[in-house]
Amino acid sequence: MKFSFKAGRGVVRFVHMFNYPEGISKEEGDRWYMEEHVPKVKALPGVVRYNSWEALPPIKMWTFDPYDRFTRLTELVFEDMESCLNGTIRNPELWASGTEGHPGFRELECVLLDEEPQYDLLKDIPVQQYKYINYPGRYTHGKMMDDDADDVIMDVYMFNYAPKFTTEEGEDWYLGHHTREGRITKRMGHKHYQTWLALKTPEEKGSVLNPNRFYRLSELGLPPYALGKMDLKPGQKPALMTYTQDPRGQVVGEWRNILIDPDKVQDLLK
Repeated sequence: MKFSFKAGRGVVRFVHMFNYPEGISKEEGDRWYMEEHVPKVKALPGVVRYNSWEALPPIKMWTFDPYDRFTRLTELVFEDMESCLNGTIRNPELWASGTEGHPGFRELECVLLDEEPQYDLLKDIPVQQYKYINYPGRYTHGKMMDDDADDVIMDVYMFNYAPKFTTEEGEDWYLGHHTREGRITKRMGHKHYQTWLALKTPEEKGSVLNPNRFYRLSELGLPPYALGKMDLKPGQKPALMTYTQDPRGQVVGEWRNILIDPDKVQDLLK
């Protein structure tokens, strides 16, 4: 019997969220990005897809990290890992940070991903969930939000686990509890809820990128009532799920995310 493993051996997505230096407005930054940076990237060998989204304005939403710190999310896709590495971590000048008052990148967080997700969390059941499969959802009192609403925005987030937790412990909490409860709560991921393991890359001397910083990236669709847009009677409150927490503390370590409208995509190859 022969087994084959596709991870990191096919099309590779270089997903990155970023902002511009202090003293550079969004308009000035976007002009530099579109007129100077993007043409250089388009000329790289092996590029097969190049899409970008502007960040949505802040909304009332709790996250581990301020989600409005980034200006854009971009997905740069290469035909294979070698061309991806040549165009990213082996090409430091292309991704160099700008300085105050000068166009360039300030914060740029990135991961390398396979084309297909590890789990489509609306269809797949990660193995970590099986031992919790009969755990009931725990809700506060109020109106259940269980209609089949469309997702209106996307929360894209990358994260790792706190140092005091092993990877197995982190995955047990995230895949075993958190994504399961997120699916059954009916307040998120109605149409889209997917997660990837980040592909690990070799260390490159002089690289300005750190795609190994984060362990996972997830894409989570949010329906209108997840954003507080609910049809409630006066004095009525929505039923909220009580999410499982680890008694030892916060499982997630570093976290970066951005909110986008997935339909408002800019095809940068055109």
